[in-house]
Amino acid sequence: MKRKYLSALLMGTLTVASMSTFTSCKDYDDDISNLQEQIDKLATADQLKQKVEELQALISSNKSDITSLQTELAKKTTLEEVKAVLADYATKQYVNDADKTLQDAIDALKTGDIAKLKEDVVKAQAAADKAAKDAEAANAEIIETLKTLATKTELKDAADAAQKAIEALESKNAEDLKKAQDAITETLKSYATKSDVEDGDKKTLESLASTIKNASDALAQANTNKQAIADALELLGKGYSKDNTVAAAIEAIKGQIGTPNKELGTLDSRLGAIESVLNGVKDDDTKLGLATKVTNIETQLKDIIGQYSTMVTDVQLYNFAQTNVDGFNNYSLNFVQTAEHENVFPVDAKATDKQLTFKDGKYYVGEDSLLVRVSPVDAELTASNVSLMNSQGVELDDIIDVTNVHRYNGLISRAAANTGLWVVKFKAKDLGDKFKEVAETKVNGEKKHILYSVAVKNTYNTTGKKEDANTRRVTSEFGVALTTTDAEPAWDFSVNGKNVSEIHNRYVQCEDGTSTKHVQELVWKKASKPATTVITEGNKANALNRPYLNNDDRHKPDILAVEKGQPITIDFASIANKGVKGFYVTLDEKFALESAPSELNAWNSYEYENVGYNGKPAKLFEGSKGTITIKNMNNVEGDIIGFRVYAVNYDGTLTDPDGRSFYVAVGDVKQGLELGNSKLTLNAYNKFESTVELPADFSKYDFTANTAWEVTEEDADGKKPTSFTVEYFNADHQKVTSLTKDVKYIKFILNTATDFIDDATYNVTTTLTKKISSATAEVCKVTASFTKVMPSEAPMFGYRDGFSKNPEYIIPDNKSYKVESLVKGGYFDFRNILIINNNTTWHGWDLMDPTSDGLFTFNVADGTYRPKNGKYILNDAATFSTNYKLFVDNSGEKNLVDNTTERTVTAKFIYRNISKRYDADRKAYYDKGDFTVPSMSTEKIVYCSWIKTFSYDTKSSDNTWSKEAKVTWNKVGTASTATFDLTKLQTEIKDAKLLPVAFPTGVTKKNMGEFLTNNVLAVVPGQYGDIYTTDNNDKQINPYFSATIANGKITLKQKSQDAIPSSVTGGNIHFTVKDCFGNTMNIVLPFSIEVKGIAAKKH
Repeated sequence: MKRKYLSALLMGTLTVASMSTFTSCKDYDDDISNLQEQIDKLATADQLKQKVEELQALISSNKSDITSLQTELAKKTTLEEVKAVLADYATKQYVNDADKTLQDAIDALKTGDIAKLKEDVVKAQAAADKAAKDAEAANAEIIETLKTLATKTELKDAADAAQKAIEALESKNAEDLKKAQDAITETLKSYATKSDVEDGDKKTLESLASTIKNASDALAQANTNKQAIADALELLGKGYSKDNTVAAAIEAIKGQIGTPNKELGTLDSRLGAIESVLNGVKDDDTKLGLATKVTNIETQLKDIIGQYSTMVTDVQLYNFAQTNVDGFNNYSLNFVQTAEHENVFPVDAKATDKQLTFKDGKYYVGEDSLLVRVSPVDAELTASNVSLMNSQGVELDDIIDVTNVHRYNGLISRAAANTGLWVVKFKAKDLGDKFKEVAETKVNGEKKHILYSVAVKNTYNTTGKKEDANTRRVTSEFGVALTTTDAEPAWDFSVNGKNVSEIHNRYVQCEDGTSTKHVQELVWKKASKPATTVITEGNKANALNRPYLNNDDRHKPDILAVEKGQPITIDFASIANKGVKGFYVTLDEKFALESAPSELNAWNSYEYENVGYNGKPAKLFEGSKGTITIKNMNNVEGDIIGFRVYAVNYDGTLTDPDGRSFYVAVGDVKQGLELGNSKLTLNAYNKFESTVELPADFSKYDFTANTAWEVTEEDADGKKPTSFTVEYFNADHQKVTSLTKDVKYIKFILNTATDFIDDATYNVTTTLTKKISSATAEVCKVTASFTKVMPSEAPMFGYRDGFSKNPEYIIPDNKSYKVESLVKGGYFDFRNILIINNNTTWHGWDLMDPTSDGLFTFNVADGTYRPKNGKYILNDAATFSTNYKLFVDNSGEKNLVDNTTERTVTAKFIYRNISKRYDADRKAYYDKGDFTVPSMSTEKIVYCSWIKTFSYDTKSSDNTWSKEAKVTWNKVGTASTATFDLTKLQTEIKDAKLLPVAFPTGVTKKNMGEFLTNNVLAVVPGQYGDIYTTDNNDKQINPYFSATIANGKITLKQKSQDAIPSSVTGGNIHFTVKDCFGNTMNIVLPFSIEVKGIAAKKH
C-alpha cells in the first residue's frame, strides 16, 4: 500500500531519504531506481506540473479519515515501534547529509543538468542507505540499553518520562513529546553523574542522551518545515501558468519535503505505520476494518486526484446517432420504479447471509447508465466530477445522483482497452413532481422532453480563480431525456451470457433416465402477477404444479459447460426493466436423484463459493447480477451439478414460487498450451505451408474433440481469414486425419494465399473439448501462430548452349526481312535463346509454360523507343507477363538493331496470385496481386540483324563475279556498254541457321541478285547517286565508265572515246545497300576493261 502512494510522488524517494530512515535499503533501491526512470522521461514543464498536482492532491486528502485511522492504529502501536521512531529521529546527522545532496539535486534540476541530477540522486541513495544502516544499529542500542536500565530501580524517573514520550508519540502531540524527551535527557544525565554507575553504563547513557537530543533537533526541523508546506500549498493553489515556471514548481516540491503538520506526521511515516500494523494484526475483523478505512482513504484521494489531474477537454455521448449500443440507450435515462409489498426475502434467515426487507408504501427507484467518451483518453473520471446539465446551465445534483463511474471494458468494434469510454451510472432521488418538472416541458401546448448533456468538471483552470474552478465544465451533446418505467416482474435470467431458457434442467428425468416427474415444480398461475407468498390450494391459489402449458420444461436443451475455479455469472438485468432486487443460489437438491443419495452427497462434498449447500448459507446478491464458483471437486475430473436460483422482484414479490434450476457440466480447470510460431513458405502447389512440422504434444490432455481452428484477432485489413488448414502427424511423422492424443506435430497450410497479408503473423487457436453428458466442456485452449513468409529467391537464367550475347538475332516485324518504307523493329523470344533454372521446374512450375503460375519478366535497359509528346524516347524494354517476348520499337532517331551496342538483361520472377499487400494508390489492401522477386542473374545482349554475318565473294579463285564483270572500251564505232548480273555475285550468311525467320521465297541467300530483286536489300542513294565507279585504287571517279543499277543488274557505259591509257585495266563499282532495320553495307565490286580498235596511249 505504501508503494502505491509513493509512486505518485515525483520526489518521493528523496523525501524518504530525508525523513524516514527506518525504511529498508531495498525500498530505497526500488524508489530511487523509479525516480531515475522518471527523470529520464522528464522533458516538459507540463509533466512536472502534473506531478506537483498529484503531490498536492495527496497532501490535501481527507485528513479526518486519516486521523481516525491513526487513532485506531495507536491502539496497536507497540513499544518496539516507538523505539524505532526514536531511532529514526536519532539519525539527524545523516539526514543533514541527505538534505544537502537533495538540495544539489534540486539545483541541478533547475539548471536542466540531468547528468548532475542523476549523480546527486545516487549520492542521496548512498546517504539514505548509510542512515538506514546506522539507524538500525542505533535502534538496537537503545533497546538493549532500555532493557538494562529497566532492571535498575534508580531509573524510575527515566522510565516514567519514557512512558510519557510513548504516550505523546501515540497522540501525535509534538509539544508533549518534546517535554518528555527533555525529561528523559535530564534524568539520564543526572544518573550518569552518580559515582556508583558503571563506566560502561555512563558511556551508554551519554550516547543515549546525545541520541535523544538529535531526535529533538529533528523534531524542531520538522516544525520549521510547516511554513514551507504552507507556502507550497499557497503556490500550488494559484494553478500553473507560464509565469509559474519549472523553477517555481521545484520550489513547491522542495516545500513538500518534511512533516506536513504535527498532527499527521510525514506521509511515509504514516503509511509505514499502517503497513506495519496491518501486517501484525492477527484479528481478521480488525484487519478488515482497517483495510476498509484504507480503502475509503484511497477512494477519497482518487476523488481529489481526479479533480486535480484529469483536465478533461471533451465529453461525448458515445454513438449518439444510434440507440441501444451494446445495451446502452444514449438517448435517455430510464428509471425503473415500483411500489413495494410487505415481505422479507428469504423467509428463512438461515438460507442466506442476510435478508432483504420490503415495506408496504415504500417506493423503489432504479438506476440507469450512459456510455460516454472523454478526451484525453487517459483522463480520470470520478462520480463527484460528473452531473447532468440542461441548456441553461442548470445541473440536477439535487434530483439525480451519479452513483458510480468506471471505465468501459466491453468490446465495441476494434476499440482498444484505453479508449476514453466510461460508464456513468445515475439514480433518481425522487420520481415525484420535481422529477417531472425537470423531465418535461410544454412547447406550443405539446409535452416535450427536456434534453440534458453530461457535464464534467474541467480542472484545467487557466485563470486561477476559485469561482472559475467551481463553475468550469465541459459538456456533451444535449440529447439525453429523462423517463420512468414501471418495473415488470422478472423470470428469465442468463448464465454466463446464455438465457436460462436454453439451459438444461431435470424437469422430466435425470441424465441416466431416472424420472423426476413426481418432483414438485411450481410456476405462478399468472406470470404477470407474482406474489410474496406461495399458495397452491384453495380459491386463493396463485401457483400451479407442472401445468400443461407455460411450464418450465427444459430437459431437451444442452447442459451448460463451465470450468472449475471460474466464476459462473447469473444476470437478471439482460432483459430491459426486468432486473431483480436480489437473489441467491443453492444446489438443486430435490432433483439430485441419480443413484440417490450418492449424487447429492457428491455435490455436497464439493466446495463452492456464494452457494448455499450442506447447511451453509448462500450469499444474498443485492441487485441483478452475481457470480458463484465451483472451487474444488476432490479430484473428480468432471461431473454434472444442478443449481437453483431464488430471486425477488423490485416490489418484494418472488420471481418464481420455488426457484428455477439450471445444470452445468463441470470440467477441470481449463489449461493452456502454447505451440509457438510456424513459418509458412510457398510449396510446390502455390500454397504456403509450414516449413517444418511444429512440435505439439497432446498426450496429457483428456479430450474427445476440438473446435475449429480460427484466427483470434483482425489483421491490418480488419479481417480474420479462415481459408487455412491444419494437418496433424503422429510420432513417426505420418499424417493422421484428426487431432487426437497421439498427435505430436502439426502443420499449417494457407488454402487461399491472397486472403493473408504478406509477411503478417496470425495468432490462431483451437479448444480441446470433452463431452460430459450433453454438455461440451473445455479442456485446454491451444494457441499458436503462423507467419506468411514471402519468397525471397528467384530462378537463375543464362544463354542456351550455342547462343551468346552477340549476335542475338531479332525477329523482324511481320516476321519478314523485306525492306519497307519505315525501318522495322521486332522482338526476341527468350524461350529460344535462354535457359531458365537449368531447364528444370521451379516450385513445380514449368517455367516455359505461358499458363504457369510462375513466370519471368525480362528487362533490357534502353532497349526500345516509346512515344512521348510527339517524339520517340529511348526507354527500357520488358517482356509481357504472359510470355517471354521482348518487343523492340525501332522508330527513334538511332537504329537499335545495330549489331554492336551491348545492353543489359535483368529479370524479375513473378509469383502469381499469392500476394496481399497495401496499395497506396488505392488506399486499401489488394488481395489478388502477383509478387515479384528479382533474379540474381544478369546477361548482356546485342540486337543483331542477319546482315551482321552477311558477306559477298569477289576474290576467291572460284568466284563467278570476276568472270562476269568485264567491259570493252571502244575507240571507234558505238560506245561500249556492259551489263553485269548480280546473281553472279556469290553471297553467304554465316549464321544463317540461327536466324529466327526464313527469307522470302526465291532468296537462296547465295547471290546478291536475289536479295535485291526480292527487296531484302535495297540500294541506298549516296553522294554520287545510287551507284558510281572509281579507279582501281578508289582515288577518283572513273572517267571512262559510269554505272547504273536496277533489277539486280549493273550496267556500265563508256563515257569517252578519245583515249585510254594502257595502264588502265579496270576499276571498282560502288553502291550501298540496307536491310529492313536500317543497317547499311557498302558494296565494292571490281571490274576489268579491255581496249579494242586502237592501241592504248601512254601519256
